[in-house]
Amino acid sequence: MNSRSVNRFGNAVGRKCYKALAGLDDICPFCSFQDLSRGYGDPVIGQVQSRCGCSYLIDVKHLHDEQEGLVLEIIRTVNDGTPEMIEKNNLSMRPPLLHKLSSLLLVSRKLMSNAPFAEKMDSALVHVISGLEGSTHVWLELDDKVYGDKPEETGTEFVQEIMVEGKVRGRLVASYPETRKQIPEETYFLEESAGLIGRQVEVSDLWARLRQSEERYRKLAGNLAKEMWTRTEALAKETGYLEGILRCSEDMIITTDLDQRIVEFNPSAEKILGYSAEEVQGRKVTELWVDPTERDRLMAEVVLTGGIRNYQTQLKTKLGETVESSLSLSLLKDEQGSILGTVGVIKDVNKETALRKEQERLTQNYREAIHFINHETKNSLIVMGGFLSRLLKTETDPARRDQMQIVYHHSKFLEAMSRDFLVMAELEHGEFQVRKRLIHNFYKEVIYPAMIGLKERYPDSFQSYDASMGGVGAIALMGDPALLEIVYRNLFGNALKYRDPEKKVAYGVEEYPDHYLFNVWNGGPGVPHDQVEKIFEKFYRVHDETTRDKRGTGLGLYNIRRIIEAHGGRIWCETRPGEWVNFLFVLPKE
Repeated sequence: MNSRSVNRFGNAVGRKCYKALAGLDDICPFCSFQDLSRGYGDPVIGQVQSRCGCSYLIDVKHLHDEQEGLVLEIIRTVNDGTPEMIEKNNLSMRPPLLHKLSSLLLVSRKLMSNAPFAEKMDSALVHVISGLEGSTHVWLELDDKVYGDKPEETGTEFVQEIMVEGKVRGRLVASYPETRKQIPEETYFLEESAGLIGRQVEVSDLWARLRQSEERYRKLAGNLAKEMWTRTEALAKETGYLEGILRCSEDMIITTDLDQRIVEFNPSAEKILGYSAEEVQGRKVTELWVDPTERDRLMAEVVLTGGIRNYQTQLKTKLGETVESSLSLSLLKDEQGSILGTVGVIKDVNKETALRKEQERLTQNYREAIHFINHETKNSLIVMGGFLSRLLKTETDPARRDQMQIVYHHSKFLEAMSRDFLVMAELEHGEFQVRKRLIHNFYKEVIYPAMIGLKERYPDSFQSYDASMGGVGAIALMGDPALLEIVYRNLFGNALKYRDPEKKVAYGVEEYPDHYLFNVWNGGPGVPHDQVEKIFEKFYRVHDETTRDKRGTGLGLYNIRRIIEAHGGRIWCETRPGEWVNFLFVLPKE
């Protein structure tokens, strides 16, 4: 029922038509509904019938689709029953309009079906074409997709935009021969069809968002359930886990209450001090100290600071022997932050000393091996690179030249890696020395040689440099030019390796009263904020998609930091992930 019929008869949806419209208890005697609903019988056009005491012009037609038949009834008021007035009203509701209304109803039904979206659009378009009789072509453009037959050449186009939530999402187009004009019924039909399609697109969008939200909430619920189960398991194991720590720890663990009486005394403490847990529980912990007053002094410091670490002291065993110990003492608190007592972890210093000496011996062997291997490797790679460079200059076969080029670049990478390892070995082996002298022109003696060293690996690199970050650095400075060249070679190499091709690499220097500030900047992916401190650690490399296919040792920035600190300066990183990264360092004036 449309709005006019509701205004005249009231909302009769769901009620029998002969009761709601004609006010009768039985089927209207003049009604052809039975025949029409079964798919046979002629349509009723312009018949005068009485409905609720008034005369109306009635049009009734059977609408057929592949699912089920419908009956469409058009009811029009007749001002008087004269033949002239009846004829006049008949002219106002021609059969073509009835056909368009029936097609429009079928369009609506197809759009409301449960078929896939594309299938619904295609089915609805069939009935749009049926309703626009005489059109050459009808098609639908929606979200960059075309439904229907869009010709290469069109005649006169009648276009209705598809609006969804106030935005244009597409258009419904009917093409006629050049001389054809669109009649009002066709304009109305095209507007209503476009409106129905727009509302169906809006409904489909809402369903898609609903499904996404449902899936997201389902995953969230699953994650919450998994987390709750994980935490439940963790809480169930926590007591046993803590007991395991006390039982299995090689260090002595002793806890006390607020009166300094021993509460827990683990097996290592029993083994080292010779007491059983039953013997000492409830006794003052100061009885285990060679100097009981020392424990009282330490306790005052623990209350102020929250704890002490690696404090060298002496404890005594049950037999009166002295044990050299390293103590870490902290306050023991509950979930509300109230102090329950103390927990002390005491290490056997003799064992630790032995382990430290063994570690120093192994470290020394490691350093010497790294130094020897990389020194020999670097020399061999330099020779290989030299021969390959000469062969590349004389090779004329393109395929062989490309293969040799690949081998040459790999050898240069290995040479740079060996150089990084050698610098690291010298830094850690004690051979690293800073030989400072007056650098008269920092740019010519440090920055420019670092560029030349990279020119072979990055032939077009210098097109990226400019002076936008503070000048080229033509300053005088006390420093080791060879070591500072390593700094710039590594910073330039990283900037060129990780920059975006279309973005710049810039460097510069600014002068301050007591120091110089240097920087190397490049546009590119940058460094995640949680990794800006870690990148200066040995062997550390940024872990993300931008570095996965980039080769490196993780030693360059570590070596740079050691060199800058040896000059009395410091280095740090500033970044905006996804846009740029800037490495800055300061060197003091002398």
